[in-house]
Amino acid sequence: MPINAPQTLHTERAHKIIQYFLERAKDWSAENRDFSLYWSIAHMMTAAQTMRLLALSRGLDPEIAAIAGAIHDIATMESGKSEDHAARAPEFIDLLLGDYNARNESHAISESELTLLKAIIPQHSDKAVVSDDPYAELLKDADAIDRYLHGVETKKQEVPRLVNAFSSIGIELTLGF
Repeated sequence: MPINAPQTLHTERAHKIIQYFLERAKDWSAENRDFSLYWSIAHMMTAAQTMRLLALSRGLDPEIAAIAGAIHDIATMESGKSEDHAARAPEFIDLLLGDYNARNESHAISESELTLLKAIIPQHSDKAVVSDDPYAELLKDADAIDRYLHGVETKKQEVPRLVNAFSSIGIELTLGF
């Protein structure tokens, strides 16, 4: 099915946010992290691209999707700890995106976009639950795909989400369980 897409995607804000977190990463300790710094940075960038691709295929805004993909693990990136990272995300979003907005007024994230991000990011870890929010579903699917492509083990309860997410882009995936 053809997708009516713009000639050029708007990527400035997502790139600015990634740049903001890459600068912050210089101060992150590599010690006692649940995931390596490499993983946090690589997943931030590739999840943004996966979100952009899936958003295009679903008729959603690829720029806000990429921003969500870039920051969905914001609590893990900042604290180094993954436990309850999705639930802890809103506090980091308020603090860090407020700082980001103050430094990048011409590429700021609007209040309505912040509200969307704070609504969908806390849901992304619960891949077994299906939401009626297309952006929450997009984030869950993109995270499942991106983690799989990085070689992260897919838990049994996450298999249906991963298989359906790949199917949505025309890839039939069969996982051995």
